[in-house]
Amino acid sequence: MAYKSGFVALVGRPNVGKSTLLNALLGRKIAITTPKPQTTRNRIQGVLHDPQGQIVFVDTPGVLRPKHKLDERMVATVMRALKEVDIIAHVVDISKPPRDEDLQIARTIRQSGQMAVLIGNKSDLVANTTGRLDPYLALAPYRHHFVVSAQLESGLQPLMDTLWELLPEGMPYFPEDMVTDQTEDFYVSEVIREKILEQTRDEVPHSVAVTIEERQPRSDHLMYIRAAIYVERDSQKAIIIGNHGQMLKQIGQLARKDLEEYYNKQVYLDLWVKVRGHWRDQDAWLTRFGYPKVES
Repeated sequence: MAYKSGFVALVGRPNVGKSTLLNALLGRKIAITTPKPQTTRNRIQGVLHDPQGQIVFVDTPGVLRPKHKLDERMVATVMRALKEVDIIAHVVDISKPPRDEDLQIARTIRQSGQMAVLIGNKSDLVANTTGRLDPYLALAPYRHHFVVSAQLESGLQPLMDTLWELLPEGMPYFPEDMVTDQTEDFYVSEVIREKILEQTRDEVPHSVAVTIEERQPRSDHLMYIRAAIYVERDSQKAIIIGNHGQMLKQIGQLARKDLEEYYNKQVYLDLWVKVRGHWRDQDAWLTRFGYPKVES
């Protein structure tokens, strides 16, 4: 049997479950997931190793109408990913009809001429899936279509079988022990941001960025991590800190639990909240926070 390898981009509007699907396909969590829009802000690659080959799944930010320079960089990240992969997997929420962002993605697929499949996610939210994909199927020339539930991990095998059929023959892109291209600092910062998104609401989650200022083992049994949480306004800082520091304490406890599982040791998590006004519209700060520049 010939060895196959290639890149598959998971694209779609916000909240269709791309990151949940990525984790389900890989059989492990490498991308944070919350019900909030803009949970995924960066391009994240997850590597699936199999005797028949290697699939590199590319999780992308949700396509949306840009309101800030951050949004522009996120959309540019998606469009760049579409040009660099072997297969585009357009993920949609079959519990809802197509929206403008779905039309935009379908238009890009048509114009690119790239091989594309349609994945109708969230089948667990509808009583009957019959006909649910029809409005989406009319948008672009998809090679195949699937109905899945990433949350319940159902319907994934037909999708995987088809991806293996469509991928070209080739050598592996990454070593067998590599499951993601994320750096350790990036993963740690994302875990902290995930807990902030889960615990806060309104505009606060969209205005948050997290950087790792220091990370070092203090002993064989203890990892010290100092992280800065950036927001845009003093009022947002007050919300994250909470009454007598209770919100920040809760965020730290939840993040520490996940990080201790990741490191398999105790974690001392030192969180600081800082205000950087309008950072989502400042190129220098966007670059500092790790969001790729928009190519002109």
